[in-house]
Amino acid sequence: MAEPSQRRTKADIVYEALQSGIMSGAIAEGEHLRQQEIALRWGVSQTPVREAFRRLESEGLVAYEENRGVIVRGIPWTPPPSPIETLARRWNELVTDPDAVPGSDFP
Repeated sequence: MAEPSQRRTKADIVYEALQSGIMSGAIAEGEHLRQQEIALRWGVSQTPVREAFRRLESEGLVAYEENRGVIVRGIPWTPPPSPIETLARRWNELVTDPDAVPGSDFP
């Protein structure tokens, strides 16, 4: 049996589903999230949905706009470059500029 602190609440489930949808792009930037529709879709009251919205807003994934409600802002950061892109860029620097080699005495 799970510890009380490890149990997922209804708000946790709604939050995780919305967060996953936003991060994957299934819920598009600029989309209007309607509290009643989400509550009906997940079979919960509106209270867990409001709590999920607050958590998403604190992460910058959604924003509350006056007279519009909750709007998806999208991912507030750009992912880092892939390791291969970083290696390719560094390799190019080393090949074109010998001074870029750390600790090199190469003339």
